[in-house]
Amino acid sequence: MITIPSGIKDPSYRYKMPKMQLTIESRGNGIKTNIFNIDDVAVHLRVPSKAIMKYLCSELGANMEQTSIVKGKHTYDVMLKHLDKFIEKYVLCKNCHYPELQRFLEGKSDLKSKCNACGTSNKHDSMSNAGKVFVNELKAGKTQVVDITSKDKAGEKEDVEHEISDDEDKEKKKKKDKKEKKDKKKKNKEETKDEEEEKE
Repeated sequence: MITIPSGIKDPSYRYKMPKMQLTIESRGNGIKTNIFNIDDVAVHLRVPSKAIMKYLCSELGANMEQTSIVKGKHTYDVMLKHLDKFIEKYVLCKNCHYPELQRFLEGKSDLKSKCNACGTSNKHDSMSNAGKVFVNELKAGKTQVVDITSKDKAGEKEDVEHEISDDEDKEKKKKKDKKEKKDKKKKNKEETKDEEEEKE
């Protein structure tokens, strides 16, 4: 996992996405780059994968094929540089720079957003190929996750519940061991008493 955007060194920074996984396919004039985990990247950025692909193709001057392929041979570093530009343009708040935007349409096609972290209103380019994807998605009534870290929080909740469960198991085991030890001690005491009575 890498930070959103990439390159943030703060160890406590919690906004993260998977690294793009690229494969170079075919050769010669038909060579192409397949970002085969683009859907996973898009889920973590809370954007349509098509918007990312349209933006990358536009920046690279390349055509898009199917849902995850960019025509031509492109390195990870080049792709990441353009992905960061996309994130800067459509995912980060222009004020606090956190990826906590809730996008919406104002009027028929003005793409705007409000930051869940600081409350700032942002305006985005709705005329670009990527911008048009956002507009069409919103017009179609497709909603997005409000909290970008909700998956992380769900994971943390599961971890906490797991820890609690582990603690409960440990406590039960401790009580069980204590009871067994007590019963064993009592049994030994009774056996000793019986032996003494037999001697008498």
